Amino acid sequence: MLNLYVSNDTPRDFMTHQSLRVDHIHLKVSNLQEAVEFYKSILGFAVIEIDSGRNIAFLGVAEPTSENMSALLVLDQVKTDTSTTTVTANTKRGEAGLYHFAILLPERRHLASFLRHIQDNLDSKYYEGMADHAVSEAIYLHDPDYNGIEVYRDRDPSEWKWNNEHKVHMVIEPLNVDNLLGQHENEIWSGLPAFTTIGHVHLHVRNLQKAEKFYHQLLGLDHTATYPGAYFFAADNYHHHIATNTWLGTNILKSSSDDHSKPGLDHYALRFLVNSENDRKKLMNHILENGIGFNENIYDSQKKHNSPFYVYDPDGIKIELLFV
Repeated sequence: MLNLYVSNDTPRDFMTHQSLRVDHIHLKVSNLQEAVEFYKSILGFAVIEIDSGRNIAFLGVAEPTSENMSALLVLDQVKTDTSTTTVTANTKRGEAGLYHFAILLPERRHLASFLRHIQDNLDSKYYEGMADHAVSEAIYLHDPDYNGIEVYRDRDPSEWKWNNEHKVHMVIEPLNVDNLLGQHENEIWSGLPAFTTIGHVHLHVRNLQKAEKFYHQLLGLDHTATYPGAYFFAADNYHHHIATNTWLGTNILKSSSDDHSKPGLDHYALRFLVNSENDRKKLMNHILENGIGFNENIYDSQKKHNSPFYVYDPDGIKIELLFV
């Protein structure tokens, strides 16, 4: 059993709004048609819209709710000759960026049916593993561009163990597959169910202390757990909305999020459920005062959000901040 242990907390300059959630993930892919088919047939996404002029697809759930009215996943074909683009696992190594994004299913029965589905339909080359994290049960895979994906369900928060204030107990143990499938023998996978969300995002970074300063001290997320080479951050007493690790090393390159000739993470979006210009200005002023790079002159590809803007973490990873 591997345990995630607590660490001494450091003071923060800013307390984030507790409504913060991960809104969506925007990926650059080498072949849009192949990526859309993978995410439809394997992950169960529904196509909301395909903008053929810009080679962008917007994917979500077939029965959206107030939690996921807009796209959960945006796929954006890279601006290069895809016939000569060959992506391998090694292509993704050597720079900061996405380790995985995590699709949160609403109930355990959905995870059981998803597992049965991929046992029958997933090419083994895309499979990565399974784990029980005490707070959740998870299945790991990757897409054709080696973007990491976690599909998981949370245990009820009443079952989570908090070692002290804002420090949660998580582990890496084998998933009890027999129990999972045995308790939900009759569940059939029919795509992502209503109330599916993006639960968290896990990033490769170069320096954990700088990541902590950015996500905890500056953006105001709680530092909820520490594991060798990894820090976990969250709002609203969640186990983690964002994780960072240095498992690729500390001498990797900065993120190439703004390089639209390379597959990988373009950005991820954090959503604040407050429709207040004052709250937005407060956060923007805090960002400016701390010298965080940001860009307000952006095009909101989903056209559904109130005055979004991008910020960049210390590794050049791009984050869209949304107020809805």
